[in-house]
Amino acid sequence: MPKPTILVVDDEQLIRWSLNDRLTQDGYRVVEASTAAEALEKYREGVDLVLLDYRLPDSDGLTVLK
Repeated sequence: MPKPTILVVDDEQLIRWSLNDRLTQDGYRVVEASTAAEALEKYREGVDLVLLDYRLPDSDGLTVLK
């Protein structure tokens, strides 16, 4: 069975790194994005769960959810 994929979306690199480190240790495949546009692009590649920051440089989390 393939590992579940989690998309971590945050403009702060340290937060992405921390979540990536922890989730990878727990057996997940992690994909990162730092902007809303990048998040939508990565989401189209297929993910199982998204951890999404509310404030992003080019949009906000609620707009990305739509």
